[in-house]
Amino acid sequence: MNLSSYFSLGATLYTPCNHRHLKTIVRNGMGSKSMVFCTEDSVSLHDLRFSLNNLQEAIQGLNEEGQSFRRYIRPRSPLILSQILDFDGIENIDGFVLPKFDLKTSAEYNKALEGREHNFKLMPTLESLDVMNPNKLSFIRESLQGINGEVVCLRIGGNDLFNLLGIKRMPGQTIYETPLRTIIDNLIIAFRPYGYELSAPVFDMLHDQETLIRELEMDVSYGFFGKTAIHPTQVKVIEDFFHNYSSIHIDQAESVLSDLPSAVFQMNGQMMEVACHGNWARRTKSLANSY
Repeated sequence: MNLSSYFSLGATLYTPCNHRHLKTIVRNGMGSKSMVFCTEDSVSLHDLRFSLNNLQEAIQGLNEEGQSFRRYIRPRSPLILSQILDFDGIENIDGFVLPKFDLKTSAEYNKALEGREHNFKLMPTLESLDVMNPNKLSFIRESLQGINGEVVCLRIGGNDLFNLLGIKRMPGQTIYETPLRTIIDNLIIAFRPYGYELSAPVFDMLHDQETLIRELEMDVSYGFFGKTAIHPTQVKVIEDFFHNYSSIHIDQAESVLSDLPSAVFQMNGQMMEVACHGNWARRTKSLANSY
């Protein structure tokens, strides 16, 4: 199994780098298929130096032996990324989440990454004002082509986008019941036909599993097979949902991909077309394989 692929990210759990048990968490995880160790929004400016020192200590002596989850770091900025790249043991981190990736910062991130011996996995996050302008999305896409690293997926920074609009998610709302639905539509159209996967935004209500599941239902209907998690209690809900989705739909997917399928056939009450459902089937099978 290729744990570094998009389809194996599952619920990507974020943990701030000022966490007092960061070293243990970096080594053992917290039950999710992927984790991000954050020095950005979850860390106050006055706590940044401690967080960077804490992170540096946590990754020293780290190795991939027995690794059961993928480790990413979210730097605060391109400048902080340059500092983190010089940490001992950084080559044992899978990659980086690049916050507020846009037309300005893309060049700065690439400058920080160029010339490095190790080829890191990258997850740029779309969460700044440029993302609001559909006319700029094609230029952001072009900036990804020259970046020094493998783009695993693009993350959608829901709360930062809410902040730009001066609103926040209200209880009982999925993100698809907010103005961000239009932005999400635009991002899918701008990136996925060109081979870039996207990860669904965070659900930031901790005690509303019913609405989380409603949001996950919309996530998979939009083709999102990865999602940000902010608490370990969300991990099982999210990953169980992706597992169940792939289990339910794998027969349809494999039928579309079989050697001698009919061009059009009926399965589970739906008309399936080999010419039209091939990409969905391949992506669904990749998700199933990751579980």
